[in-house]
Amino acid sequence: MEHFSVIQSIIRAGLSGDSGAFDKQVVRLRTRLEKAGATKEAATIERLLKAATETKDIKPSRVEVSRARISGEVLTPDTNPPIDRETGASLCQVHFPTGERNVPVYEGRVFETVAGLLEEWSSADALRNVGVEPTRSLLIFGPPGSGKTLTATYIAEQLGLPLVTAKIDGLISSFLGTTARNIANLFDFANRYSCVLLLDEFDALAKVRDDPQEVGEIKRVVNSLLQNLDHRRAFGVTIAITNHDRLLDPAVWRRFETHIHIGEPGTQARTKMIERFLAPLKPEPPIFSIIAYCLEGHSGADLERICVSLKRSLALSGESHDGPGLFHALSAVLSRLPSQDHAPARILASDPEAFISLIANDLDFPLKQAEIGQATGYGQSRVSDIKKSKRHLTLMEAARA
Repeated sequence: MEHFSVIQSIIRAGLSGDSGAFDKQVVRLRTRLEKAGATKEAATIERLLKAATETKDIKPSRVEVSRARISGEVLTPDTNPPIDRETGASLCQVHFPTGERNVPVYEGRVFETVAGLLEEWSSADALRNVGVEPTRSLLIFGPPGSGKTLTATYIAEQLGLPLVTAKIDGLISSFLGTTARNIANLFDFANRYSCVLLLDEFDALAKVRDDPQEVGEIKRVVNSLLQNLDHRRAFGVTIAITNHDRLLDPAVWRRFETHIHIGEPGTQARTKMIERFLAPLKPEPPIFSIIAYCLEGHSGADLERICVSLKRSLALSGESHDGPGLFHALSAVLSRLPSQDHAPARILASDPEAFISLIANDLDFPLKQAEIGQATGYGQSRVSDIKKSKRHLTLMEAARA
């Protein structure tokens, strides 16, 4: 059966619940159908993908969140946050809602979890009718730049509550008694006011307590933190974020009702992020797919930084603000970055035509030769010639040598 290997991959990803892999394999099937001439079937898959994306974009922005059972006084810009008595430094920063409705770009599973949490708060009465409360504690983990803080900010924004942010390492003092007091003062402040408490760099204290190098007093400080987390459930929502989830004590995981892992964005998420980060530029869509293909393995923060560099390069070079202009700018920007681990980025940085040879010969790449030619400025005929040359193989073999 033709394309059975792709269908098998789709089934495997669906059964495992890996939405990122599922989406990637569906796009792969659509691409293969297009190249096999099954345009009607490919168009049907494209409509299904577009409908699913639009649903994901729209749904969270329509959630009206209830703030019932979030107790406390109203927090205002005039309210002074608690301070470290030894240094006089503030123990937290307060960020107030701005009315921003821009939904972060997520992979399917992350999106569903965040949307589910907000739906819990919009349906609090229905939950209480069956004897449960909306989720009040959330642990977000993943690599740096993946959007953990952005997610916490978005949740607080949708709840219409101030976000009280404390970096755990900022609570730690050389005097353990001061550290315990800082933790107590932070939670007293958060519990007094109606807010979302964000604990950043959570692994700084809440690490494995069985570490033989840990002293008893530090363990007591960690236990105090866990007790404060338990106590806070009666007052408001708490979010903790960490880059180092493996350092967390199992007792810490149990304190949080929901866990979200935010990893590197997949192809669809990268494409959507790049389109957003390149605004106000509005080139034809194929160039977004090329940039996303080239920047696989980069975090959301990396993508934003590279897109800013692309816009600067265009502004200073005088290149046109279209696909070919961005393609040339991307090659220039990548050539100035440290050595690339990802082969497509490394090839584009040194030889744009070899990169075109690579994507034109990649059966899983979603663009046809005409679209590649439009996006890069090379034209369909030239892309066809470059494809036959397979000049990318020389660079890939040299890299392996």
